[in-house]
Amino acid sequence: MKTKTREAIFGYIFASPVIIIVLLFTIYPIIMVFYYSFTNYNPLETQKFKYPINPQELLEFHVGMFQDEVESVDKIIDYFDPFSFIQYDVGLNLNEEQKKAVAEYFEVDKLLEDFVEGKLNETMTTSEFMTKYMAKQKNLFKRYTPEIVGFDNFKRLFKDEYVRISLVNTLLYTVIVVPVQTFLAVLLAVAANLKVKGVKLYKVVFFLPAITSSAAISMIFWLIYSKPGILNRILVTLLGGFGFQPIDWLNNPNTALFAIMLMNIWSTAGYFMVTFLAGLQDIPLSLYEAAEIDGASSVQKFWKITLPLLRPQILFVIVMGTIGCMQVFDQIYFLINNMRNITLSFYIYKNAFEYGNMGYASSLAIILFGIIMLITFLQRRYIPEEY
Repeated sequence: MKTKTREAIFGYIFASPVIIIVLLFTIYPIIMVFYYSFTNYNPLETQKFKYPINPQELLEFHVGMFQDEVESVDKIIDYFDPFSFIQYDVGLNLNEEQKKAVAEYFEVDKLLEDFVEGKLNETMTTSEFMTKYMAKQKNLFKRYTPEIVGFDNFKRLFKDEYVRISLVNTLLYTVIVVPVQTFLAVLLAVAANLKVKGVKLYKVVFFLPAITSSAAISMIFWLIYSKPGILNRILVTLLGGFGFQPIDWLNNPNTALFAIMLMNIWSTAGYFMVTFLAGLQDIPLSLYEAAEIDGASSVQKFWKITLPLLRPQILFVIVMGTIGCMQVFDQIYFLINNMRNITLSFYIYKNAFEYGNMGYASSLAIILFGIIMLITFLQRRYIPEEY
């Protein structure tokens, strides 16, 4: 075996744990999202063939008689409806293919005979029950398989009013938060780069929100924004003479989203400050010294030297900030209580885990992925890294 081949093999062996983790937790989920977007996948039904049931008890409830009261099949045959029994008593939501199979191959006589003879008083799974009394097509009832619905989920997007609302809110959130947090992060970095007393404490104070739990920050701002909270108390003290009344910032659809924006700007500016601080320390001091000799003011040095030379960092922060804002979820989840201020990520969560529409949520996720890719491409294309 050649040396290069041997080295390559050993390299892949040592890298295999990382490769496997990436495949399992990154590549595979992405592939499955695309697959589910073309199905009616419902996570609430994935365990429906594993539920434990007692067929005798279900049949007694269905026909309205106890087993020891039934002497023959003829006495209950008129009261038995296989579709009603399977769907409402057994608890299986049948699709069209399964309904057709039940109509043709479900052995009603065998089931009722076993009931009369007392053979059904045992616990079994819904899958075991169905495969026991299906003459054919038993595989349809062994595990949950979503139906392929083609582009129906994507067609539904155009008729869903909440898709429009959440998309507009997401874009508005991004357009406002990204420029403000970027510019504020630059100012914080410039201030942190000054050689003054207490600058280390200053850096810690502004970076602290970046390493604090989002849930904790949300709860703190919930207290600040509440009607009896500190923000309203300050505003009443300052503006009470002008007729100002306390505002329920988070429950008012006209103010809730902007309140979340302010919180996000505060919590992320310190994180991006570190990026700009690293860029500032790479700018040669000789440029500032030459500008001072030419009589440039501090404002002129900021606009003519600092910002142009921070363009690579600015592009990075804009791209990362855009991705983060387009995916904003946790603050909306913790603090927003109305559907007028939801974002697209939150609406994906609602459909997937509250409504059980994982297929539809997957199509929404693909749309969000496409929008983020498009915006990132345009930013990389039209915002030059070099001055």
